[in-house]
Amino acid sequence: MRYEVVKERLERLGEDSSSRIELLQAISVAVNRGNPEWEGRDLVIRALDKFALFGEVEQSLLLSMIRAVGLFPYITPYLDEISISDRLAYEMHRVDGVEVGMVFHRLQAHVFSLLMQGRNVVLSASTSVGKSLVIDAILAQEKFRKIVVIVPTIALIDETRRRLVKRFKQRCNVITHPTQEADDARVNVYLLTQERVLQRVDLQDVGFFVVDEFYKLDLSSDSEAGSRAIDLSLAFHKLAKQGAQFYLLGPHIQNIHGLDAYEYNFIPSNFSTVAVDVEHFNLPTNGDARKDKLLELCRKITTPTLIYSQSPASANKIAQFLIEKGGFSPLAQTQDIAQWIAKEYHPQWNVAKAISLGIAIHHGGVPRALQQYFVKLFNEGTIKHIICTSTMIEGVNTSAENVIIYDRRVSNTPFDFFTFKNISGRAGRMNRYFIGKVYMLEAPPEEKDLTVDYPIGLQNENSPMGLLMKLEPEYLTEISRQRLDRAYATLLLSTATLVENRHIPVDRQIEIAESIIRNLAVSRRMLTWKGNPEQNQLEYVCTLVCDHLQTKLMDYGIISGPQLAFHINSVRMEKDFSAYLQNAIDTNRAGTTASEAINLRLKFIRNVLCYRLPRDFMAISKIQADVFTQRNIEPGDFSFFSEQMENLFHDPLLTALDEYGIPTQVSTRIKSSILPSDNLNDLLNKLRHLASRLDRMPLSPFERNIMKWAIAEM
Repeated sequence: MRYEVVKERLERLGEDSSSRIELLQAISVAVNRGNPEWEGRDLVIRALDKFALFGEVEQSLLLSMIRAVGLFPYITPYLDEISISDRLAYEMHRVDGVEVGMVFHRLQAHVFSLLMQGRNVVLSASTSVGKSLVIDAILAQEKFRKIVVIVPTIALIDETRRRLVKRFKQRCNVITHPTQEADDARVNVYLLTQERVLQRVDLQDVGFFVVDEFYKLDLSSDSEAGSRAIDLSLAFHKLAKQGAQFYLLGPHIQNIHGLDAYEYNFIPSNFSTVAVDVEHFNLPTNGDARKDKLLELCRKITTPTLIYSQSPASANKIAQFLIEKGGFSPLAQTQDIAQWIAKEYHPQWNVAKAISLGIAIHHGGVPRALQQYFVKLFNEGTIKHIICTSTMIEGVNTSAENVIIYDRRVSNTPFDFFTFKNISGRAGRMNRYFIGKVYMLEAPPEEKDLTVDYPIGLQNENSPMGLLMKLEPEYLTEISRQRLDRAYATLLLSTATLVENRHIPVDRQIEIAESIIRNLAVSRRMLTWKGNPEQNQLEYVCTLVCDHLQTKLMDYGIISGPQLAFHINSVRMEKDFSAYLQNAIDTNRAGTTASEAINLRLKFIRNVLCYRLPRDFMAISKIQADVFTQRNIEPGDFSFFSEQMENLFHDPLLTALDEYGIPTQVSTRIKSSILPSDNLNDLLNKLRHLASRLDRMPLSPFERNIMKWAIAEM
């Protein structure tokens, strides 16, 4: 019996015993044939979804097939019903030191064995495989005293931190923030983005490190002109060159090139713990067909569902459509959070309107603490829908049975088969939803294999200079050395400045230096400030940023230095999101809705004010310091103001709490109880002591709830 026939008959499985026996025989043949291996395993998973429909003897046969395909975690509820040989195999896959009753499936056990033998492993497998359990099992053995886990986003830092604290609170010191230090009495786990790995100076004796979503090593994976891929490659290089053992993990990758300097086991696996059904609708991009189908699906589907959109703007439009046409009723459990968002941000923001109806919106413009709380509500089953972008698809784990892919793009670029598989992999959840369901509204992308290129091992004439500048001479090829020699030949700036500003092309740095020298008398007055700038000094630096560094400010309606300075000052002086967002609505001349104007401002805060601008200000600070020092002029220093921008002009420890699930508005409200603090650990200890007094503090019901949740998982 062919796979498709068995699959279809399992979907229609009834009470006919002869049909059940025939199906089990067909599944057994597929399992024993083992070619292709995925077919037998997939059919076993689908049969598990119908487990209650089988008789006692038939269930026993099915449990033996679960062992045969290596899905041991699915045997756990039936340990009293399996044979001795099956029980022995099960016990051999037990995980020690993580959680009681935890077992590996076959692929996890294989990877764990290789890592415990001291091998480097590069694993490519689907999202549902549970690649992170292997990390936790390695931690539990306490073989390594210093471990680094590199994740691509702050959201993944938070998710991973919560998991590790839950499992290893007493045994591990989890470090996420620059002020946190190692504890020699415990295993130290540095949980960092690639940028934070490069910033730390205490990673000389790391024994083991992990790179999650390792496909982001490839320059082509990065929309930021390769900047984050460069940083990830340098972070990998920083740890691997000292001989630390590594575990790279990611989905759906067929090959990796450029790691020839290291010995490693590459495991490309199609092992999966859930089955996935994909329904294609092939609807046109334009017109109302996709909206109509989305509405139909939302009314039909009753279990947790992710709705993928290409951008915050698209998520906003989908949310508005569902608010107006979806027929969703107000949800009692989310009224507190909806009212809080309306008060602290703006009542016309769709995020507030949507969550009041049980629909969450998750994209880069939504503050991190709210993103985390929405995922919590979704995983608990309080809400059933999250409209999301790639910020959620890239690694955040949810308990979603369904994924509706509304857009076939990331931003405005059509996504490839790899991204399609990555998004689809969010459907289904081990031990919860055996069969994930994916609804692809547009035509699917062409199936194509993905190869990841590690750029340090594949240097050529097109390698980014920002990558080469941070490599030691022995790791450079001859062509790379020649290119660097030419770049360093400039007389205007020192090699040290060019290297420190490696994120910025050399020609842009030279342009800024030439501008400073050309207008030396003016630039001396405008650039030699320290601490906080005067208004004209701020506008001058902002003009340099607009003219030479920022190419995307026009996306926010900013075309001049004074305009950019206005936005900085609006946040700096008011420190009140609601006033700044109201200004966006009052001055909105772009013909967009109030919610779209709000989203644009919040995106500016996250992407520009907190990230790009501090880096650009520091680059200009280093350039002016170089130029003026050469001319015996005391230079300025923009580091204090840059750090202030990065932290939205709040105490850095308060903004760090946003990553722990506490919104800045809430931490500011209680700051007299937790500041001053020496470092983040000191602050977290003070928060833990506040837990018993939260009900007596001047907080709203939602603020108390989110504080209790965050503190419980610190």
